[in-house]
Amino acid sequence: MRIVDTKGQLCPAPLIAAKKALKETLPGDSFIVLTDNETSYNNLTRFLKDNNTDLQVSEAAGIWTMTITRRQGNIPQTRAEDYCNPAIAHFEKGNFIIVFSSDKMGDGDEQLGQLLMSNFIKAIKDLDRLPQKMIFYNKGVTIVTDNSPVIEHLRDLEKMGVELMLCSTCVNYYKLEEHIGAGIQSNMFTIAEVMASAGSIIKP
Repeated sequence: MRIVDTKGQLCPAPLIAAKKALKETLPGDSFIVLTDNETSYNNLTRFLKDNNTDLQVSEAAGIWTMTITRRQGNIPQTRAEDYCNPAIAHFEKGNFIIVFSSDKMGDGDEQLGQLLMSNFIKAIKDLDRLPQKMIFYNKGVTIVTDNSPVIEHLRDLEKMGVELMLCSTCVNYYKLEEHIGAGIQSNMFTIAEVMASAGSIIKP
């Protein structure tokens, strides 16, 4: 049986993972979602009950094991993010996104530009208002590789509920398919939709 392990992740990451698995599961089949966060468990429960599933739950040592069976019929077209009650009360989501088209910040010395970009990404975690999403395209996708100096900070931002979107064409162009350490790959149409609907766009 397929297991979707969302331990260590905060909303909306577990919800997005569960929705993806649900879409890929045939009616009558089951999969398991694991979470170690009570807020994520509560959000997942509400989402799954509203989305044509049967749900069985067990808990041990602070880990919830959710066995989900997809019922017959279509999955309602609900947004997983709408079920997200943030687990960290200190943080709010602002109506803005951040886009990265380079691994450097500004013009001038290359090493300085890379240092500034690293410091900028680290600083995002301390903002009272986090971005809705962070989008990476062109050379910006190299920031999200598993050997990037800021990959752990990006993973932390994912756990805090910030969605990281990577241009799949760019990932393929730079031959990074096996080296991406966080985020989800997306096409340019979806990226354009997100950028067009954002309240504001920040480009470091």
